[in-house]
Parts: sequence; C-alpha cells; structure tokens
Amino acid sequence: MEEEKKSTAVQPEEAPKPKPRRRKAASPRSAADTPPAPTDSAEPPAADGQSTKKPAASPKKPRAKKNTKTTKTPKTAKPKTPKAAKTAKKAPADETLESKAPAQESPAPAAPGFETGPEPKSESKPEPPETPAREDAAAPTVPDVPSAPEPPEPAERAEPAGTEPEPAADAPAADDTPAAEAPPEATAADTAVTNTPDQTGDAPAEDAAEPSGFVFSDDLANDKALAAEAARMANISRTAQLSIAQIMAGLEEDPAPSAGPAPAPEAPQHDSAADTDEDDEPRDTIPQAIGRGAFGMFKWLLLVVLFVLIIAGGGVAWLYHSATPDMLPEVKVTFDGQELAPTAYKWHVPVVGSFFRRTYAETLNSSPVVLEDAISDASPDIVVTPSDYSTQLTITDADRETVYEGSATGFRSYLFAENGTFDAKLVVTASDSAAEGSVTGTETWQFRFTVSIKPSVTLCTPTVQQGSVAAVRVGSTMSQTAPTLTGPLESTGFVRAANGWICYLPIPWNAETGNTELTVTADGYTETLTLSVRAATYSYKDYSAKSQLTSPYIGENDAPDAVRKLLTTAGEGIQWSVGGFVQPFLDSFDTPLLYGMTEYVGRAYSERSTNYGYGGRTSTNVVIKPKKSKDSMIVPASGHVLLAEDLGGSYGYTVVIDHGAGLRSIFYGLTALDVKAGDDVKQGQLLGTSGKTVVAEMRIGTVPINPLLVWRGQCDGLKYY
Repeated sequence: MEEEKKSTAVQPEEAPKPKPRRRKAASPRSAADTPPAPTDSAEPPAADGQSTKKPAASPKKPRAKKNTKTTKTPKTAKPKTPKAAKTAKKAPADETLESKAPAQESPAPAAPGFETGPEPKSESKPEPPETPAREDAAAPTVPDVPSAPEPPEPAERAEPAGTEPEPAADAPAADDTPAAEAPPEATAADTAVTNTPDQTGDAPAEDAAEPSGFVFSDDLANDKALAAEAARMANISRTAQLSIAQIMAGLEEDPAPSAGPAPAPEAPQHDSAADTDEDDEPRDTIPQAIGRGAFGMFKWLLLVVLFVLIIAGGGVAWLYHSATPDMLPEVKVTFDGQELAPTAYKWHVPVVGSFFRRTYAETLNSSPVVLEDAISDASPDIVVTPSDYSTQLTITDADRETVYEGSATGFRSYLFAENGTFDAKLVVTASDSAAEGSVTGTETWQFRFTVSIKPSVTLCTPTVQQGSVAAVRVGSTMSQTAPTLTGPLESTGFVRAANGWICYLPIPWNAETGNTELTVTADGYTETLTLSVRAATYSYKDYSAKSQLTSPYIGENDAPDAVRKLLTTAGEGIQWSVGGFVQPFLDSFDTPLLYGMTEYVGRAYSERSTNYGYGGRTSTNVVIKPKKSKDSMIVPASGHVLLAEDLGGSYGYTVVIDHGAGLRSIFYGLTALDVKAGDDVKQGQLLGTSGKTVVAEMRIGTVPINPLLVWRGQCDGLKYY
C-alpha cells in the first residue's frame, strides 16, 4: 500500500503529452468529480479559507525559482487511488450537475503568458504505472483558456478504462491556439486544482504545496465552488456562442492556418455595454410611431399601385396590339361618276376609350391623282359615303386661284364658268361627336380634272305642223353667252330658261313641209338638228262679189307702224310659264275668219273643188264675233302691256301685250280699254270692251301663229319653258 502511494507521487522528468482532444466545456463535474488523493499524513484542506497544517516532509531538494505569475506546472494524468471510495458518496450530486451542464469540449493548450518548464525529476521514484481511469480524471484539472472558439460538437463518450492515451504528435493540433483570458471565476477555480503531494516527502516542496484538486471540508464550500464553476461555464458558453457567430461569418475570408502555433488573438469578450445600450434604447414617441406607420402604409400603397400599373399596362398593351388596321373606316368618294382613290389618311383607333388611341397615318400619293375622263357637265356631282362625315372641298384653277371652297354638299349648286384644268382637295373628317369610342381622324383626296363641257342641245318638238311653234333647248353653257340657231325658219333667238337656254321657232302657215335642218352653236360646239314640218288643214271661202269679204280684215303686212315697230324687240323671261294661256272671252264666240283661211272672189267651180287658184287672201289672224255686243275681254296670259291706244280707222282701240321670248298678243277693234301701256297684267285680268268684231293676232317676232292653238293648249312648243 505504501509503495502504491509513493508511485502516485512520483513525477516524471517530463510528462508525456496526451493526445490532443477537444475538451468539454467546464462544468461543476470537472472539478467536483475528481476525487482527492488519499494520504496518510496529509490532512484535508480547510474549508472557508481556514489553513491546515502541512505534513512533515523530507529535506527539500533545491529547486528552480518559480515564477508564480507567469508559469504553471504541467499536470499529468494521475492514477486512481485506492482511497477514492471515500469521496464516492458525493458523486451522485456532481453527476446530476454534470448532466444538466451542456456537453461542450474546450481546447486544452496552455494559457498564454505562462511558460511551462520541466519539473525536477525525482530519481528515487519509479515511473508511475498506467492505471485505468476515466478521461475526465486523467486530464489536467486546470482549465485552459479556449482559443478561437469553434462550433459546438457532441460530447464525446469517455474512453473505457484501461485505454492508454496516445502521445500527441509533434505538430501542434488545430485546437492548440492561444486562448483568451479566462474569467475571474475560472481563475479562482484553477488555483484550487493542484497535484497531490507525495506522502513520502520525496516530491519537491512546491509540488507538495499545490493541492491535487477541489477538496472541500464540508458541503457549504462544495456548493460555493459548484456555483462559481457553473457561473464560469455559463460565461464561457455565452462567449463561445458569440465567437462562433463571428468565426462562421469570416471562415470563407480567413486563409487556412499555417503549420505551427498561431499568434494569440485577443479573446472575444461579451459586449455587455451593447446589451445595455440595446436595453436602454429610447422608445419611439407617438409622432414617430405615427410617421413610421404612415411611411409603412405609403410603401404598401406604392407597391399596390405598382402592381395595378403593371396589370393595367399589360392590358393596355394587349388592347393596343388588338387595334389593327382592319378597324379603320372605309370612305368612298365619287366625282362626276368616277371613283377617287385617297392620297393620305390619319386615323386614331380607340384603345382605352377616348383617352388613349392608336394612330395609323400614311401618305399614299404626294401628287394629285389625274382623272382620265373629262368633265362634260357644268355642275358635276361629288358623293361621299358614308354621308355623316364632315367634308371640306377646295378647287383652284390653273392660276392657283380658288374658284370654290366649301362643303361637298354645297358644291352641287356650283356651275363652272369656263372650261379648263382644275385641282381639287377633299378632306373627310370624323370627329368624336359622331359616336363615343369611334375611330376619329381625317382622310384626304387630291385630284386633277379637266372641264370640257359640251352643252346639251335638244329639239323639244321633232315634228310640228304649220302655224304652230317648235322649241329647241340648250343646257348650261360655260361662257354664259346665249347660243345661236341658224336655218330656214325665223326666230327671235335663245332666252334664259330654268336649266339653260330655250328658243321658240314660229312655223308660218305656209312653211315648207318636210324635214328642215337647224344648226345650234354653243360654247364652240355646233350641233345640227332636223325638224319635221307637216302641213296643217286649212279651210277656204268663195265669194261672187268682193263686198262679201270679211271685214275688218288685217293681213300679215297690214299691221300699223305703231305695232310693227314693237315686233322687232324681244322681251325677257317667259311669263306664260305661270298659268299658260286662256281664251280672251269668258262667253262663247264665233270665228267668221280663221287662221290660214283663204277667201276667194269669182273663182271657177273646178278651182273651188280642188282649192286651186289665185287671187284669194289668206288670214294670219282670227276674226272673232262675240255673242253679244260690247262684251268684256280678259288678258289671255300674263305679260307686259306695250301698247294700249286708239289707232283709228279699222284698227280702233289696239292693245299689244308682250308675254316674253318674242311672243306677243295683239287685239284690234276694242271700244274701250281697261289697261294702259307699261302695265304688267295677269291672266284673267280685265282688258277692255269689245266691239261687234275683234281681230286677235299672235306673233313670235314678226311671224304670225295660230292663236286658237295657243289658247286651247294645242301648241306643244310653248309648253317648254
């Protein structure tokens, strides 16, 4: 027994280095579980700071001066002593504390600033035998300050008894880095861990002075040590956790450590001031909290608006691409029956109502389109389809002077004054007022046309009888000059009519029958017309004596000079166009002498039977005998009174009425007049009082026509005006 105790006290000259391992985090078990080495002569250390008497020792050997401030004797693994059973009764409490403490290993290199030198080797003590023990008991009890902390690893299970730790390699382990300063609690706990002094007294005095571990005299000291150790471990654990976070953030940036011991970094310390600052940070005031909330709400609303804008932008983009050229309106324009092609357009197709539109614009032709066919009408039509668009038409002549400017509808009443080349520009506009959300914009037509108007010439009465009237109509002329007519028939010329010009040709009672050619010239164009004249049926009378002839008789050449000079003038207008003609008497009357009737005196029977002979007189007027004397006469058609006076003799009161276009009514033999020269009279107005007989005559120019045909509406030529 004594030899076994001696063997435990012998220290080798240089303790073998244990295999470097990660050491668990210090816990109450690390100190409390180490049983004190039993000795026969030594007393247990006094509790609560009470001193104990040291056992007598053998003469001390000289030793090197110990620097208690900077050096610490390396500790070797001590075998379990046979007296360990004395402290076994405290193990359950310690193990309970160990189970509660987190299993964490801490590196076990020597603390920086302490130099470890070889202990004086005792020659009298043999090498201590290898005794199986737990790794926690064999490891040095002095906790070294951990080097740069690493992430916590699972606690290693204790090696089975009898396993001898392998010697450490020559190269320092990765965990052998300079450690940071230990907390004050750890320093106090470390000073209590010492090696058990040798019972025989062979060990040096300074070795014997150091206790071999935590040895307490009673439970109070043990509780204090445990509490101090627990506080130290908690502080170390907290420091390690903070260091781990810093190391993990810088692992990829720091280069791998090189072989050999690295310089000792400054130990990470818990920034208690930062915690204090965080705890003491002032709270936000109510305005600040409201402002922070408002700013957060603003950011949220901004995000919602941005999201809505993205969705709306996508929808608008889809609608924009859906507004294709197929949606453009189709406008059709024709000018004088010729369809025109547009030269440019600019349409706006609605995408989002009337706020956003897609524009289609193109210039198809920069120069005007030339029409192939010349315009032969003085008033050509221009038609725009659909008709609900607004239009603007501008026409200029060869000298760039505007001859028309207005709408296409107003152009219908325009007449070109002359032939020539003209440029036109038509702009069709569709505005928003047409329909909500409809296509708006303009389309333009520019064209050039030539006006080469050939006036229309029409023979209104292709066939006419003797004593009647033929009519020739000419359309509007560019030169605004009256057309001319030449031929065998006498006329007073063309007068203005509703749609151009008109000319009345009197056919004499003795006009040559058959076809008659008439030549009409208007605006430089000449056209030949063929008029067919047919013979009229006339009656005749034969008398044995001249006293039987009808009286009064006024022949074609018997008109007085006052009347003859009025026949050469042509009146303006066609006044009979309103109401036409009627008979001058309201009651019935007899006609002893008709138009075209011939009176013969002393003609032979054979001549009478064949109505052949000479010496007769033919009437060119009508002799009327009223039913009663002094019957009232009326105006047969509206006109202007040229003459109303008593010419004396067989003429009596004479009235000349101008009806226009060279047509005149002449009445001889009135006994009283109700009109005077210069009066404008209307059809049916009282003209005067007749005598026993009245001579009624109508002339166009100087050529007499049959008044009965006119009064009775049988003269077709006078129906055109």
